[in-house]
Amino acid sequence: MSTSDRAAKSVAEPGVVGEVVPAGPAPAAPGARPARTWLSDIGVLGVAIVWGSTYVAMQWSGQFISVPAFLFLRFAMGALVITVMSLRVWRGVTREEVSLGVLFGCLLFGILSLETLGVRYTLASNAGFLISLSVMLVPLIERVFLRVRVARSIYPLTLLSLAGCALLTLDQGFSVRSGDLIILAAAVIRAAQIVLFGSRSKGREVSLIRVTGIELWVVALGGLLLSLVQPERSWHETTHLPGGAWLVIAYLGVAGTAFAFLTQLHAARVSSPTRVGLVLSTEPFFAAVFAVVLLSEHLGPAQLAGGALVLLSAYLGRWVDARRRSSPPASEVTE
Repeated sequence: MSTSDRAAKSVAEPGVVGEVVPAGPAPAAPGARPARTWLSDIGVLGVAIVWGSTYVAMQWSGQFISVPAFLFLRFAMGALVITVMSLRVWRGVTREEVSLGVLFGCLLFGILSLETLGVRYTLASNAGFLISLSVMLVPLIERVFLRVRVARSIYPLTLLSLAGCALLTLDQGFSVRSGDLIILAAAVIRAAQIVLFGSRSKGREVSLIRVTGIELWVVALGGLLLSLVQPERSWHETTHLPGGAWLVIAYLGVAGTAFAFLTQLHAARVSSPTRVGLVLSTEPFFAAVFAVVLLSEHLGPAQLAGGALVLLSAYLGRWVDARRRSSPPASEVTE
C-alpha cells in the first residue's frame, strides 16, 4: 500500500485470484515450477518498487489535494480496476465476505489516512522505513493479546528495530517530526489489523479477491464522505488539479493499488507467503532510493544506520516468524 497498501499482505498471502479458499496462514505452493516462481518474484519485486515510489508520490501530490479527496480518487480508481477485472467472481459474494471487507476496509482507511497525512510532515524515506516496523509488531501483538508463542529471537530483533527507529526519528537531536509519530501510529494499527484479520478469518472460507475489492471500495467511500465535510474545498481541489497530479493519482490507483493487490494474489498460487513477504521487505530500500533521487533528500549517517537496522530486523523477523509458523509446536519457543 504504497506500502501504504501493505495491509494487502494480510489478505493476499493465502489465496488465489477469484478462488474461494480458507483464509489464514497458507502453505507454500507445492510443486511450483521454478520458472513461474521466479516470474512471480519479479512481479512481487515490481510491487515493492512501486510501493517504494508511492511515498514520494503521496508527498508531492499533498500540495494539491486534501487527504480524504486523495484517498477517494486513488482507491476509487483501484477498486474499479479490480472489480472490472474480476467481474465473474462477484456473483457469489457472501454476507461474511461483505462484513470482513467492511471491517478491514474501515481499518485500512484509518491506516492510509495516517500514512498519507504523516508523509506530508516527514521525509519520504523515513516513512518507508518506519511503516515496516509493523512487521516486528505483529508477533508481539499476537503474544500479548492472543497468547501466541513467539520465537525467542523476535525480542532482540524488536529491540534492534526500535534502535533503528530512534536513529531515524532523532537524527536532528531529540526533536521528533510530527510526521514520524503519525507514521508510527499507522504502523501500530497496521500490525493490529494483520493480527485481527488472521484471528477473524481463520477457518472461514472466503474469496480473497472479493474481500479485497470490498475493502478498497470502503476506503474510497470513506474518502468521499470525509470530503463532503468541506464540499466546496474538495470540489475546488479536484477540479483544479494539475495534469501531473492526475497522472500521479492514476499511477497510485492503478499501479500502486490494483496491480499491487492482484500481483500478490497471483503470486500466492506459485510461491509461498514467506517468499512473497521477504521480497516485499525490500520496499523501504526503494522508498529511500526514490526519496534521494526524486526529492533530493539527504540521508545522514544516523538515518542510513537506522534505516539499515529497521530493514534488517524486518527481514529477519519475517523469516523467523515464517519458520515458527511452519515448525511443529516443539520448536524453540518461549512462553
